Amino acid sequence: MQTKKVVIVGAGPAGLSAAIELGKNKGFEVFVLEKNPEPLYKVCGGGIDSKYIKKAVSEDILEREFSELYVITPKSSFIAGDGSHPFIGTLNRKTLNEKLTEKAQSAGAKILFGKAVKEIIKDKIITTAGEEFAFDYLIGADGVNSVVRKHLGIPTKKFLIAFQYMIPGVYNKMEFHLDFKKFGVTYNWIFPQKNIISAGTGYPASADRSPDSIKILRENFDAWCKERFDLKNARFEGFSINYDYRGFEFGNIYLAGDAAGFASGLTGEGIKPAILSGQDIARKIQDPNYECINIAKCLKTKKREDGILHLLIDKPWGDMIAPICSYLFDFDWFKKAIFKFL
Repeated sequence: MQTKKVVIVGAGPAGLSAAIELGKNKGFEVFVLEKNPEPLYKVCGGGIDSKYIKKAVSEDILEREFSELYVITPKSSFIAGDGSHPFIGTLNRKTLNEKLTEKAQSAGAKILFGKAVKEIIKDKIITTAGEEFAFDYLIGADGVNSVVRKHLGIPTKKFLIAFQYMIPGVYNKMEFHLDFKKFGVTYNWIFPQKNIISAGTGYPASADRSPDSIKILRENFDAWCKERFDLKNARFEGFSINYDYRGFEFGNIYLAGDAAGFASGLTGEGIKPAILSGQDIARKIQDPNYECINIAKCLKTKKREDGILHLLIDKPWGDMIAPICSYLFDFDWFKKAIFKFL
């Protein structure tokens, strides 16, 4: 049987998860092209379902684990979790990519760093250095600014803008903060890792915001952080998250993770959907009859969460619903219902 060539663009969770699955199959020769010179650190809050990520990657991948999640509004607070079983944690994205790179290489995939894609022509990739990589299948797992998505002519109009401070120090609670008056329909987070704390916020870029309102949002965020932390040695970071899903299979070309828009528009969660979509695409390439059950589950959750987001931000409903939510989030029964639903 002739060996099939698979080229994966992007060595993040989606691309590497696909490489791990395909690398085990001797009928495929797998190349992962990563523009960075080494496993990259991606700007990210780092919050994750701890049980899932330990099973999917390794037992020691997490920086911290928590059995309680504090949900705080200006007038009240609520604790999700019973305090006895860890259910949420944090990780460092560079460490995650390093571990997945090791697993992909062990499976037989070739991970090639420093290979930026210049052009895609029919059945081959051309790098900026002039190298050519022919493919039978191509997987675009190259994030929010995906060159593969652009090659397919798929626009990206729905994305989140987020920013955070990475603050040296130790913090022992994982927190969500909700303040609709200062930040609109979004949440601020405090996600502690080992000896560093991610404090961040974000907003839907599709929302109707003027430059002045974005400036005020940043000023409010800075003030919020300074009330809680010393930012003298903190590192400020900004990033975007694509949640504009428009399909993942386009003939022999596939999109995974952020390149496809699998992330949640409501919460910004993208690591788990990235891994699951990469795995399912790899299984689909090996077996055209595979039904991509994990992608189906991701899309079901995504549809529900994105629907809530659109209801909250789209006019005229958003103008009416946001103040109501601001009021209701001060009641524990409402917060419990929301977290159970999500």
